[in-house]
Order: sequence, then C-alpha cells, then structure tokens
Amino acid sequence: MKQQLSSYLWLVGAIPVFAAPFIYAEVAIAAPVLTTGSLKASTPPIPRLNEVARPHTRANLLTQDAAPVERPASGTIEVRGVRLNQTEQGFEVLLEVPSGQTLQAQTRTEGSVLIADIPNAVLVLPEGREFRSEKPAPGISNLTVTQIEPTKIRVTVTGTAAAPFAEIVPDAAGLILSVEPDDGSEEEVVVTATRTAEPLSNLPRSVTVIPREQIQQQSALTNNLPDLLGKLVPGLGPPTQRNLTRGLTLRGRQALVLIDGVPQNPNSGFQTELNTIDPSAIERVEVVRGPSALYGRGATGGIINIITRRATTQRLESQVSVGVRNDLGAFSSDGFGYNLQYGLSGKEGPIDITVRASLNESGSFFDANGDRIPPTGINDVTSSGLLAKLGIDIDSQQRLQLSYNIYNESFDTAFRSDPIVFSIPGLQTARAQRFPVQYGREPKQTNQVANLTYTHQNIFGSQVTAQLFFRDTNLVQPFTDLRGRPFPAFFPALWQTSLDSQELGARLQIQTPFSTAFNLLWGVDYSYEENSRPVLISDTSIFDRTRTLTASSTRPQTPFYTLNNLGLFAQLQWNLSPQLLLSGGLRYDNFSYEVGDYELAFAAPGIRRGGSADNSGISFNTGIVYKITPQTSVFASFAQGFSLPDLGTAFSSVAPRASIRGSNLLEPQKVDSFELGIRGNWGTVQASLAGFYSTSDLGATVRILPDGTTELQRAPQRNYGLEATLDWQPTPKWSLGSTLTWSEGENDTNNDDDFLALSSLQVPPLKLSFYVENETLPNWRNRLQLLLVGNRDRAFDDRIDPFRIESYTTVDFLSSLKLGQGTLELGVENLLDNQYLPLSSQERTGLLENLRFASRGRTIFLRYAITF
Repeated sequence: MKQQLSSYLWLVGAIPVFAAPFIYAEVAIAAPVLTTGSLKASTPPIPRLNEVARPHTRANLLTQDAAPVERPASGTIEVRGVRLNQTEQGFEVLLEVPSGQTLQAQTRTEGSVLIADIPNAVLVLPEGREFRSEKPAPGISNLTVTQIEPTKIRVTVTGTAAAPFAEIVPDAAGLILSVEPDDGSEEEVVVTATRTAEPLSNLPRSVTVIPREQIQQQSALTNNLPDLLGKLVPGLGPPTQRNLTRGLTLRGRQALVLIDGVPQNPNSGFQTELNTIDPSAIERVEVVRGPSALYGRGATGGIINIITRRATTQRLESQVSVGVRNDLGAFSSDGFGYNLQYGLSGKEGPIDITVRASLNESGSFFDANGDRIPPTGINDVTSSGLLAKLGIDIDSQQRLQLSYNIYNESFDTAFRSDPIVFSIPGLQTARAQRFPVQYGREPKQTNQVANLTYTHQNIFGSQVTAQLFFRDTNLVQPFTDLRGRPFPAFFPALWQTSLDSQELGARLQIQTPFSTAFNLLWGVDYSYEENSRPVLISDTSIFDRTRTLTASSTRPQTPFYTLNNLGLFAQLQWNLSPQLLLSGGLRYDNFSYEVGDYELAFAAPGIRRGGSADNSGISFNTGIVYKITPQTSVFASFAQGFSLPDLGTAFSSVAPRASIRGSNLLEPQKVDSFELGIRGNWGTVQASLAGFYSTSDLGATVRILPDGTTELQRAPQRNYGLEATLDWQPTPKWSLGSTLTWSEGENDTNNDDDFLALSSLQVPPLKLSFYVENETLPNWRNRLQLLLVGNRDRAFDDRIDPFRIESYTTVDFLSSLKLGQGTLELGVENLLDNQYLPLSSQERTGLLENLRFASRGRTIFLRYAITF
C-alpha cells in the first residue's frame, strides 16, 4: 500500500511536468503569429538572382535592407540583406554579404524542418536579428533567419508535409539556399524484400522500416535491440526485456536476422542473434513480415535486415554522445549506467569511411517495488561495439566496400536468482540474492562480422553484386547450480553452457532488365557453418570451498556438426502498367550436414551415433500490386519458406542407437503463406492493413511442459492474424499514430484433425501501441508512447501451457531539445512505474520459476549528442 501511495503521489506531481509541453503546444497553436513587419511592404525594385550568376531563377522578390547598427567584432561576416526569389521548383533564399566574403553552412533535417547553420556570421537587418516569412511557397509553412548565437545564424524552413529539399550554392553576392518543397509523397525505398532497391508501394508484402532517427530516439529508453523492435514492429512479439529473441516471433514463426545481408542466426544457438550490433551503428532496420523464398536460411516468419550506418557526403564529420541512466525509484549507485558513442565519417574523392564506436554500462535494474532484479542478460552488462566501413568508387559504375563489425557483451554481477522461490508455494517473482563467484570462463558473448561487397552497375546490361562474408559467434553463459532441485541424477550439478559457431559464405546476384517494365533477378547463395554447444562442468567441492568455477570437464549439450547450404534463385518483376505490378519466382535449397558420434551431457545413456544426411526443396512466391490511385494500393501474395530445424536440439533429442537419417526431428520445414493487404499515403495520413494465413505440414514448435521445461514438436501447423498501422500529422507540429497486432496459431500433434492452440511462447497475445508527438517549441520535441500487451489463456485452456498470460500496459516519455551545438535527449521508461512481469517472464514456471523476472521500474536516461 505504501508503494502504491508513493506511485500515485509521484504521478500527481509529475502530470504537470510532463503535460506542460503539450499544454504549451495547444496555447501556441491558438496564439497569433507575430512578425517583425509586413512582408508585402512597398520596396524599391530588386535585381533578380540571375544577376548574381543564377540564370535559371525568376523574379517576385522580398527584401529587408540593412540599417546602420553597431558593427560586429572583426572576423565575422555581416549578412546585410535577406532576399527571396520564386523558382519553378520552390524558392531561393539569398543572404547578402559584402563583396569578397564567403559564408559556409551545414544543413540537416528534423521532422518536417530543414535547418541550415551558418557560423562566423551576424545579421545586420533593419528589424534586428530575425527575418521571417509565412508561407513563402506552396508546401512551406514558414521561413526564419535568426541570430541564435553571437556569431551564428540559423535558417529554418518548415514544410507542411515533410522537410523540404535544399541545395547550398556559394555566390559572389552571398550564399544561396535553393529550396524545393517535399509533399511527403516520395517513396520509401527498401532493399530487403526483393534483394534490390524497390519503392515500398511496389511490394506485394508487408514491410516495416525503422529509420535512423527513430532508432536514435528510442535508444533513449533502451539499448536492447529486441526491446526496441518489439515496441515498434507490427507482427513481432512484445519486448522481451532480455538479450534473447525467445518469445520474439514474427507472425508466430522464426525470423532470419541479417546485418547488411549477412545471416546472424546460428543453426543452433541461444537466440541472441539480435544482440550482435550496437543500435548506434544502425542506419535503418527493414522487417519483411512473412516467409521469404528469396533468402532461404530459416526465414519462415520473415526477415529482420539491419543496415549499418552509411558514410556522410561531407569531407569529414564527427559525432559524440554521452548518456547516463538510473532507476528513479531505488536511485541506487548500483543502478547507475552510462553510454558513450563516437562516430567518424567522411568522403574524399572516390573514398569514403565510416567508423562507429560505443561503450555501454547498463548498471543494475530495479522493479517498481524497488527490489533488485536478478541478472537477465541486459542488466549488470558492459557492452562495446565497433563498426568500420571503407568504400571505394572505382569508377561511375563500380564500387567496392569492406566492413567489419564486432560487438561484445560481458556479464559481471555479484548476484544470482535466489533459489528460495522453489520452496515457496505458488508462482513467485524472481528475487536477487547476493552470491559473488569467480569464473574460470567469464560469461560473455562476442560476435564478429566481416563483409566484402562488390557492385557493378552495367555488365552486359546487368547489375551484378557479389558478396563474401564471415561470421564468428562465441558465447559463455552464467553458471547454473542444479543441486537441491528435482532434476535427473545424471545431469551435471554445476555448469555453464556455451556456443561456438562460425559461418563462411558468398552471395552472387544479377539483375537483368529485359525492358523498362520487365526484369529478372537471379543468383546463387552458399554458406558453410560449424556449430557446437559445449557444457563446461565445474567441480562442486572446489566451488563450495572457494566459490570458484573451474571447468574440469566438458560434454556437449549439442554436438559439433557441420552444415552446408546451397541456394539458387530467380525472381521476375513485370510492371504490366503503372497501376498493375506482378512478381514471382522460385528458390532451390540444398542442405547437407554431418555429425560424428557424440555423448550428451543431459541424457542417459548419452552416447549417440553420428552420420550425415542432406535435404533439398523448392520454394515459390508470387505477388500482385494494384494501385487504385497514386496514393492507395492493394496487394496479395503467396510465399513459401523452406528451412531446417535447430539441428543441435534435434541431435540431442534423437533416441539412443537411432539413425539420424529418417528422423522427423531433422526433417525440413516448408511453410505456405497467403497475405492480403491495403496501404495508402495521403499526405498527412499513412495507413496499412494486412491479413495473413500460413500453414506447414511439418511445423516446428515448442511446448512448455508442466515442470517448465520444453519439448520440440513436429506436427501440422497453421498461423493467422491481422496487422494494422496508422499515422497522422494533423499539423506540422503534431503527429500521432498506432499499430495493432493480433495473431493465433494451432497444431495437430496427433494427426487427427483436432488442432490445439500453440504456446504463448510462440503466439504472443494482442499487441497495441500508440504515440503522440509534438514540436512544443522550435527545436524542442516531446513524445508520449503507450504499449498494451493483452492476455491469452487459450493455450492454458487447451493444456498446452501451464500458465495464463496476464495483460499489462507501459507508458514511456521522450523529449529532445537543441541545446548549443548539440541535442539534449531525455527518456523515461515505464513512466507510471507499473509493476508487472513481461511475457518472457510469465512463461517461466516449474523448474524455471527462478527466471520469472519483473520488469524495470521507472527509469530515466539523459544524453547529450553533438555533431561537428
């Protein structure tokens, strides 16, 4: 009761603070706009800009001439006049300076605002240090030229639908800013869905794009990519609040994770494939919802393609950010965390470089009751990342790019999940127990990716892209002590699980246009993977005396094996008319694998026979898009996915003396998926609605047993659902939107046409998100966002899950303010300090009850970032 009262009092006090930006915004909307004078005042004739070496411009000018004022300090340039000139594309702004002097400018966009900062300059105008024009051109709401610092001028141009385009041209008379309005209709171009650049409206698939700006904004709440994407992507499970994708299914099935096209999913692993890169190194994330026949490799649920930061067009640009976070309830020194980022990018002639480095210390986590949360994989973690890219434009048609990304997570804590929860009746929330240990093998994960890509725009009329890549993943997990728990006696008592996986691969794709309306994409993929998951078994007597873990022996949780994958694909694109587009293709996959004789750590008898086998299959896809209007289109598609199950888990499930050949545990999974949708972009409103239905004769699902452990099920399976998005910008300063995800799924384990619900681990409950965002003042933006995860008891009623999913709601607040030369960002996660268990914790029962982690309480993050 005391904690609830404290939360209510905090909320009452906080409402004015967080509501103030939105209340202020309403007042600002109602208030009249004040200017320094009429822009239509009588003025003498002004020369056209074609008289200052711009022959393509036309007349219709506005000006404000300089009046005698106090002169600026030496070394700065006086801007003595501001002129506007209408053009066919929009308008131009001329900043007049004395003869022989030159202004420099740097531009950027924020939402619908174009900003140009001009250093070493002062305004010398009759009205003082500001020039303002309302609606200077169609698609532009206002233009301002302001003295923001003693020697810095800022030009802001606000678009009605989107930030305008701009070009800066130095001139003998001053500096010209050529502005072209953007009506917001420019197409988002994606590369993942078709393996080539394609406008979003041309795709017969549901695709979500998370741009750099949104990743930057959301990282003020969390640096954990599964949580970031879980909040934003329809069709994806809710945030896990762990470093795992367990429960983060895409349309109820597994997603393939790529970094610049390089697969990150080991065939057998611990579902950490999204924790392989720091968010600061990401340019955008493209999520294709539904299976893909173009990529193969287990993309039965869809594809999450992480595209890394690109080089700037400037000669040299640096970015630095420093952030700190803490829990607002406990506000303990243990809860203090920090985030450091540095970026360097530039282009000189044909060469461009990009370097991004990051260091993140998470600190300890506390729930809304102020209790410490046991280690979850994202608390008490130090993570570091480095992305380095070198690009060379060999000539106008050839480019070579080399990139390297390394990401490391180290787990360092003096706490563990208290095993006392097993002795308390009823389901308990995990609690932390101080229990420092010394590790022989420190818990950590390191992921490295090297990628070499060559592109030629025209080889006998075709565009050719060749890629070589290497991925190395090494993981050692914290220790597990099974003593005193009802596990079989042959299980190791004290151990750590680990993963060692390397993959080498190549891709070649060729895009051949037969006409402007008909083209063929074809190519080949190959990869070779080595995979093993050793169990590091420690001596219990040494541990009891010294609390030191010494790996005295190892046995495989899953054995060492090799996997080869060869894929051939061809995809046709046929634009019958500007309104009607058709696509279709096929892919052939061959998988071959080999494993020697092995002895399992968690089986008795543990000895198994090895062997080799191969599987192959063909998958198809076809789609149609019809554009009812240029803004509205409907689409339909059929797509298949073909993939192998987790071979390591399957090898560990094979019966003693059984052959791996012919076991249905090792049979590939083929998924047939149907999708129908509509989407539109009507200037200030964007919306989409899609429904899907997928089936597989031999699905791959997990069932949670009454004791909390899981078993792999191979049976006929079906998944279906609806996804919707809506975004609305009622004014240039306001935006709001929502996403909806609803899905269901069943399988028939007895092959009697009696389908029972899939586990909530695989089919998450209803997910609804909502946000409202406002530019409260120039350069000050605020966002309030809500996430609702519904309840689900269907799997419990069908006796598939030993638990029910209870609904929960979270609210976050985000704010950014331009301060000096940089940006100050504030994030408050779990604003209402709600005490709840996320979906990933609610499914932990029985022998895994000590993993029922509560969510973080109200947490604040503050960051300052500067670009120079």
